[in-house]
Amino acid sequence: MTQIRKTTEVDTDQDHVFSLLTDLDRLPDWSTITVATHDAPSKPLHKGDTFRQSLRIVGRAVDTEWTVTELDRPRHVAYEATGPAGARLRMAQTVEPAGTGSTVSFDVDYELPGGVAGDLASSLIERRNEREVEHSLDNLKELAEHG
Repeated sequence: MTQIRKTTEVDTDQDHVFSLLTDLDRLPDWSTITVATHDAPSKPLHKGDTFRQSLRIVGRAVDTEWTVTELDRPRHVAYEATGPAGARLRMAQTVEPAGTGSTVSFDVDYELPGGVAGDLASSLIERRNEREVEHSLDNLKELAEHG
């Protein structure tokens, strides 16, 4: 499995940031690879909730099925997803108070299918995915601080 770990500081309170993270309707507003969410559960999000997410990864449309596996409001949420051809993803998002703001951490673990072609392209895809997580955190920060 490939792992990506990124953190950013956000100049707003933990509750506000966590609200944005767990509002699946707002996910396309800050997640750079999210095209749309479907079948989102009612708010607030609960452990065990499921939803579908349409993603654009390396220029390709991908539909994924997600389950909320951990929820400790307003500090931590984790999801697991499955995608086409056996793709798997786990994402955990943690928000900690930091002075008058918050520290937001994303931990992403994923395994893509692909055999030999996947192995050859994996380092390129890993770098691109890492940049996508960084850009998504930047977008979340902007949205949380400036609406």
